[in-house]
Amino acid sequence: MKRDWRGFGILTCLVLVASSTFAAEEGWLVDFKAAKEKAAAEGKDLFMEFTGSDWCPPCIKFKKEVLDSEVFKTAAPESYILLKLDNPRDKSKQTPEEIEQYKMLSAEFKISGVPTVILADAAGKPFVKMVGYGGQQADVYVKDLVAKKDLRKTRDEQLAKAEKAEGVEKAKLLDQAISGIDSELALSQYRDLIDQIVTLDSANGAGLKAKYEGAINQVAIRTALQEIGRSAGAGGGEEAAKKIDELIAEKNLQGDSLQETLFMKAQILFRSDKAKSKETLLTAQKVSPDSKVAKQIDEILKRFFADEVKTPQSDDTKSDK
Repeated sequence: MKRDWRGFGILTCLVLVASSTFAAEEGWLVDFKAAKEKAAAEGKDLFMEFTGSDWCPPCIKFKKEVLDSEVFKTAAPESYILLKLDNPRDKSKQTPEEIEQYKMLSAEFKISGVPTVILADAAGKPFVKMVGYGGQQADVYVKDLVAKKDLRKTRDEQLAKAEKAEGVEKAKLLDQAISGIDSELALSQYRDLIDQIVTLDSANGAGLKAKYEGAINQVAIRTALQEIGRSAGAGGGEEAAKKIDELIAEKNLQGDSLQETLFMKAQILFRSDKAKSKETLLTAQKVSPDSKVAKQIDEILKRFFADEVKTPQSDDTKSDK
């Protein structure tokens, strides 16, 4: 992998072409329908891995360090049916059915990079989406994976209660059902519930109307950023950066939205103007210094701008001289 922005945060590879999967490995299924049937029969959820097994370094690393570990192979199947959805360059072992399945599922779950893991119930309804591999040790990853089952349990419990409720009380229960689910995943897979919440709390008495309208706007911004990012080809960084500045002004972005947008701008600028990329990162970091993004930026500065980054104290000392 080239030393570009993809190495800055969570390791991931951009999905360029929808493809298919190799034959199943031991302990894994490759057919979505069969996996759902097996999950229903055994009372388990689905662990769906979208990968690029023969070309994506983070995918290969994820498989070696986590998926092939004894702790994963022992613990994960106790809670999940394992489904591998591969996007290899070597297509010699693909079938037409597998090709169509990958196209369908990658579109349905909006897969833009690999590795991506989707956790879903036996009906295929997702409740967790994890993009990239951050280098976690296998035991840490598995412990978190097992704990994520509670999100589906909470969802189902609150949905059952919501069926018996009305008005704002129902809106609150629906909110509790999906509150632990990533906003992008919720908006793409639970939009019917979100629309109900907004309607039931139309006066915003519980603050839910504003909450979800804000989330809808946030996802719209992310979608716009992704489109800008895709349009930023070789040498197009400056033009894309201008479009991002226009988006910031148009939406009057502030707080986390502004920080995330500036982060994207720095990502685009990195390939064409490293100095401006660094300047944008520092600006983004100041927007919300204690956020997760700010901490990630700090690591990026140390890793990719190590020779340039100076502490505030050293700058002050130099200016005093």
